[in-house]
Amino acid sequence: MVKRAVILAAGSASRMQKGIEKYIKDPEELAAIRKGEKMAARFSRFPFLDYQILSLAINGLKEINIVLNPKDTFFKTHYTTMGKKLFPEVEISFSYQEIPDGTAHALLCAKDFIGGERFLALNGDNYYPDSSIRMLINSPEKLSAMVGYDRECFNPWVRDRVKSYAVIKTRDGKLDEIVEKSDNPEVFRVNDILIDKNEKPVKIEDKILVSMSIWCFTPEIMRACSEVPMHPPRAPGKRGEYELPDAVKLFLDWGNEILVYYDCGDVLDLTKPEDIEIVSKQIKEKLIDLVVELENRYVV
Repeated sequence: MVKRAVILAAGSASRMQKGIEKYIKDPEELAAIRKGEKMAARFSRFPFLDYQILSLAINGLKEINIVLNPKDTFFKTHYTTMGKKLFPEVEISFSYQEIPDGTAHALLCAKDFIGGERFLALNGDNYYPDSSIRMLINSPEKLSAMVGYDRECFNPWVRDRVKSYAVIKTRDGKLDEIVEKSDNPEVFRVNDILIDKNEKPVKIEDKILVSMSIWCFTPEIMRACSEVPMHPPRAPGKRGEYELPDAVKLFLDWGNEILVYYDCGDVLDLTKPEDIEIVSKQIKEKLIDLVVELENRYVV
């Protein structure tokens, strides 16, 4: 069973900046988001990242490393002062990405934490279903794994932005190809047999499966992260980055395999200012148990 997780949270949150003051009024929250720590946005009084860490803790993770920009102080302060009280079952530590060089580079910044064990890697600005976490932490030893999300199971707001995510193709239950931000995701429909949250094989017929960047990796992925070429700039005036999907492709090219689990669950996505209202509504409707649990932990 996997016991470690790396949360990638060092991004600049550039897409969250324009108009954020319409949704966030608290000066401390707003200052943190302006610096890139968008997961400081509070929902039912609690920072967004609290929900993810609580979910990881409840599902049996024991060590969590958060990769931050060294200028970001909100979460370092929050979890240094409150972490043991809120999440006594986990050890929270920090790594730092000095230069925003992409997600593969961010993962490399946590290499001392990762060591020689399998680990989860996931985005800080998403909340993933418990089913996804359980599938990955219980995946077969010595094998990497990921979750392929059925597009049709997403809430409408996330479903409508599928072109901004990576779609996947599988073969014999393993990852065959990952394509970022496809203009035509329809051509990547999957027909295969995958394992679901009940650990049962399920026949996937003509479905679009999306990667939301939650992985279980063997330590060998670190070599791919260190050797992956820089991805070309995505927009004029922007610099290229070392991206995790490219490292995954290199990892596969070397003959490694990544098991794909199927999940028909919803993922909360905190990318743009308008997502604040959407995520708030989703948490109140679907994660009330976590809200109550956090309430209890804060008052103990």
